[in-house]
Amino acid sequence: MTESQLAATGIAWFRPEDYDRCRQLFVDGHKLPETYEEWHQAAQRIHDKLTAEGHRIERAYIDPKTFPAWCAARGLNVDAKARMQFASWVARVEHGKG
Repeated sequence: MTESQLAATGIAWFRPEDYDRCRQLFVDGHKLPETYEEWHQAAQRIHDKLTAEGHRIERAYIDPKTFPAWCAARGLNVDAKARMQFASWVARVEHGKG
């Protein structure tokens, strides 16, 4: 199933209180903006662009307590690829396709 076939597009999202812990947790956390505010501004621009293009967006909130187990159960590293897969999974589950 491709992204265009989903009822919504999933985007990995963070709560302000979880951002620093998530950055530490991720194998590639050093590639994310240093502050939640910087990340949020960039993520909101992407969200707004996709929404303007007609996409339905599902924010997939990453919980630093449960995300590593979700990754482990699927044989994934705790990285950008896993975040994208998680976001797509949340979109499917939330919109009745998974």
